[in-house]
Amino acid sequence: MADNLELNGMERVGTLADLKIRNPLKAKVAGKTILVFQVGEELVATQARCPHAQGPLDEAELCGSILTCIWHGWSFDLNTGDCEEDPELKLKRFDVHLEGEQIFVRV
Repeated sequence: MADNLELNGMERVGTLADLKIRNPLKAKVAGKTILVFQVGEELVATQARCPHAQGPLDEAELCGSILTCIWHGWSFDLNTGDCEEDPELKLKRFDVHLEGEQIFVRV
């Protein structure tokens, strides 16, 4: 299967095996860098930079569904995108779909 196979406007970003090796899974979709996290049994796709100060979220700490940026300690709930420090700030989330072992994302 090609890396850019489209499924209803979604692009393939990797597999569950890739995600288990690199959590989060980092990929480019439509020219944007995104991250895919596994939160329990769910997959969550987000922007790759912290909306607070653009810190690299692929280096952030994940505890349950809470992602904490290493630059300033701002935390985001991956299930909702909500920021614990500033309710006006949101982490962008994207549509993610699992087809067999293949992970697809739409931005």
